[in-house]
Amino acid sequence: MEHTSASYRAYRTSGRSAKRNRGNQSGLSPKERVRLVQLCVCLALFLAVFVGKGVFPQQLAQVQNKLVSALTADTDFRAAFSKLGESLGNDGSVLGELEDFCVEVFGIQPTAQGQTMDETQSQAQREQAFLNAGASSADLAAHYLRLEDMPQDWLSGEEEASQDTQAEAQPEAVAAQPEETVPAVGTVLLSVNYEGPALPNNYTMDKLSLGALETVNPILGHLNSTYGYRDHPVDGEYKFHNGVDIGGQEGDPIGAFAAGTVEYIGENDDHGLYLQIDHGNGVKSFYAHCSKLCVSQGQTVAMGETVALVGSTGVSTGPHLHLEIKCNGVHVDPAYYVTFLTD
Repeated sequence: MEHTSASYRAYRTSGRSAKRNRGNQSGLSPKERVRLVQLCVCLALFLAVFVGKGVFPQQLAQVQNKLVSALTADTDFRAAFSKLGESLGNDGSVLGELEDFCVEVFGIQPTAQGQTMDETQSQAQREQAFLNAGASSADLAAHYLRLEDMPQDWLSGEEEASQDTQAEAQPEAVAAQPEETVPAVGTVLLSVNYEGPALPNNYTMDKLSLGALETVNPILGHLNSTYGYRDHPVDGEYKFHNGVDIGGQEGDPIGAFAAGTVEYIGENDDHGLYLQIDHGNGVKSFYAHCSKLCVSQGQTVAMGETVALVGSTGVSTGPHLHLEIKCNGVHVDPAYYVTFLTD
């Protein structure tokens, strides 16, 4: 009986010792707690990257290649996981093995060189306090990504490369869109298959280019008589009409067809009061049957500037403007270059 009691006391003692030993083994030292916090920070960092992808898409897009290169450079993931499995099969510390795994795969050192344990614990406490504060997704991404601390070439390099690419692409875009060239004065823009009576010398039914000349309507009215052969409204003779007749009211202002210089002014029985403007490059415009001339010979005029007033002087049946346009001494149809009222 005494022997049995002694054995029972020994069993109770060994049981308490085993419990204490297991308690000591399951407890974490301060250093291991720091490492555990750092591993949690590491996990939070990668979670923040995924969350920050929606918060900072431009910054993450810029550093994406850099991060991938940093994470994959000289890293054998299969060997790292194999090594981790073998280590966990031994009696070593689980936290220690996970720590080594993070260092090998992610390049994250648990304690910076020269950093004391107190400093490490203080840093871990700050990180733990930040996590306990319930930070938002944006705060987590901003805190752990620390974009402002990244090497400048990670961001600026991508921007410079993008700028260089755009600079290289611009000449190609210019080359793909050649500049529009204006046909030279006198170039045939529209060839007309004319089958009527022979045209007088220096007259054409084709549309010719006036070059880069900017023009306006001298007046806006109805087309009373077209360019070409017609029965004259006064003498009834069938002959060629040198221009177009545009209806208007007595005294309506007549604007210059384009900028130029008044080549001459005059008056005769057929055209009444008239003038001609030289627009340069062989282009000229002629205005007749005016009631008044508002310019003098040699005067420079702007496009649309009033040069005369509508009238019915000379051989005319009513107020209108007789307009002629010449290109390198050849009469052309003004209807190609001005518009008329149609209602």
